[in-house]
Amino acid sequence: DTALAEARLLVERGVREINLIAEDTNQFGSDWGEEDPRRLSHFLRELSALPGLRWIRLLYCYPSYFSDDLVAEIATNPKVVKYIDIPLQHLAAPTLQRMRRPGAKATISLLERLRREVPSLVLRTTFICGFPGESDDDHDELVRQARRLGFERGGAFSYSAEDGTPAASMAGQVEEETKQARKDELVALFQEASAAWAEARVGSELRVMVDRMDGLDAVGRTEHDAPDIDGAV
Repeated sequence: DTALAEARLLVERGVREINLIAEDTNQFGSDWGEEDPRRLSHFLRELSALPGLRWIRLLYCYPSYFSDDLVAEIATNPKVVKYIDIPLQHLAAPTLQRMRRPGAKATISLLERLRREVPSLVLRTTFICGFPGESDDDHDELVRQARRLGFERGGAFSYSAEDGTPAASMAGQVEEETKQARKDELVALFQEASAAWAEARVGSELRVMVDRMDGLDAVGRTEHDAPDIDGAV
C-alpha cells in the first residue's frame, strides 16, 4: 500500500514511467505470509490502473521466483514493458555451484519460456567473469549459452575479491588478464546482439519516452531501453 501510494503521488506529479527495483524484485509481497496472497503480479495490476502512467519496468528479477501469474501479467498487461532485467551471474553449472546459486537448467528453461510467452521480449542480464575456479570450459559454456539465448541487453564485470567473503579465500583465483579477456568477449557479444536487434527494427515504428530536450532534438528511449543503462533515441 505504501509503494502504491508513492507511485500514485509520482504519477500525479507528472511521472510517466515507473521502474521497479529491489534486492529481488519478483519476491515482492512474499514476506506478508500466506494470509495475504498479493504478490508482484497484483501490484502490477494496481499500478497499471493509475491514469497517466505509461510504462512499468521490471529490474533485478531473479529467475527463481517467476510465478505463472507473474509471467501472464508481464505478457498481457500493456503498461508493463516487454523488457526484463534478470541478473544471472553465470550459466555454467560448476561456476553456479561455487557461487551457491541455483543451477543453470531451470534458469535456461525459464528464459526459453519467457521468450515463448512474452511477445517481443527484450532480456537484460549481467555476468561475472573470472569467479574463483572458473575454467576455460566454464567460460566457453557461458558464452555459448549467452549467444544461444540472445540477450539483447547486458553487462559483464570482472570478479573482484572482497575481504571476509568465502570466495576471496577460494582456491583457483583467476588471473586479472584472463578475467579481462573473458569480460571483453562477453561485452562484445552483448554489443553484437544489441546492434542486431536495432538493425532488425529499421523501418518500423516504436514507442519512445522522451527524457529531455537537447536544443531542438528530443532525446528518449524505446520501451526496450532502461534509463541510464541502455541506449537512447
